[in-house]
Amino acid sequence: QGRKIACAGLGSHARAGRVRDAAMAETRGEAGWHAVHSVHFGEERWLDLHHALHREHEHLCFVNPFLPDEPGGLRSEAMREYQMRPTCIPGAFTFEMPDAPTRQYRIDKLEDAHAMFIEPVDPDTREPGYLSPFFLAEGASVIAALALQAEEGDDVLDACASLGGKALVLASSMFARACQQGRPMRGKLVCNEFSKERAAWLQRCVRGFLPDILFDPDTGRHPHVVFTSADVRTQSSSLERHGPYDRILLDAPSTDDRRLLRGDRTGQVGQPPTLDTWSHGKVKVSAERQVKWLYNMLWLLKEGGMVLYCSTALAQAECDGVIEAVMRKATGDFQLELLPLDEHILRAVPALASESTDWGTRLMPDKCGLGPLYFSRLRLVKRTHVAAELT
Repeated sequence: QGRKIACAGLGSHARAGRVRDAAMAETRGEAGWHAVHSVHFGEERWLDLHHALHREHEHLCFVNPFLPDEPGGLRSEAMREYQMRPTCIPGAFTFEMPDAPTRQYRIDKLEDAHAMFIEPVDPDTREPGYLSPFFLAEGASVIAALALQAEEGDDVLDACASLGGKALVLASSMFARACQQGRPMRGKLVCNEFSKERAAWLQRCVRGFLPDILFDPDTGRHPHVVFTSADVRTQSSSLERHGPYDRILLDAPSTDDRRLLRGDRTGQVGQPPTLDTWSHGKVKVSAERQVKWLYNMLWLLKEGGMVLYCSTALAQAECDGVIEAVMRKATGDFQLELLPLDEHILRAVPALASESTDWGTRLMPDKCGLGPLYFSRLRLVKRTHVAAELT
């Protein structure tokens, strides 16, 4: 059962965390990063986690469910050539690269650590209506998208869609079954990305994976997949026009500690950030931004709707701290309910190694080989602000 939250007396754990953070407020750079996380996780755990963070993300193939599963078809041939094997994560497969370069798909130019998209070796030869048979996904991202439990008929917002990995998992959950069965599709997925460059790549990647009928206004119906480029920092935006929503996924930009440690330039323009740029102050600013964005999402939800917040950060301030701050800020405007993960989502985590926190769930690379990724699910039980009382 989910638990309804009373905001009085919130979070002795979080108060202790603030005292600890205050003591380390002057720390910065790689030494400060190590000091903060060694205290938070404990020295022994931090040694194991630090070692795991050095490893590259292990990507899985998320297979396109909109392609027919027929012998000799594009989907079955890709699964055969890449020697795909099912995992505990629905829709995701391990794979081996084909030996022959001519049988390998090319990785699209603007990569992302959490999702990479493919093209045929010679894109100019692909036929009209061609769909990518799979994309490469980091397993934690797939699990987070599945945890939103988007269903056929839902109105769903992916508020910070980036290049679209989670959006494709959501679209598969919402539309694939009806498409396979030849039934009219219901529901709407709004993919929002404020960065103009990333928004252009988002459209290209998503359109390369999903069938045209999901976008086609010539069907006489509204499109089922919509692209927007709204600024989620403001409460009033073009996202309101498509809302309110049954489900919202907020994967807001946060501290990516794994990328900082590795100096990973994947998806970056210019020099990649490193641990030399890390500071307690930047973490605090990032957390405050996420609190504002998540609170803004509540105004876009239907009563009974769910928002899922996720973060790649290690710092408690950008994980449980964000949820606790939003719960406090929502007092007087919304009644919220914290939702635990369902059993079938927990079973999707390798070795059943998810970690419960005060306000959410973490997937950590030293325990399950995925992440780091934190996520928390909140249900909007009831609006209690003045405008709601007047309606």
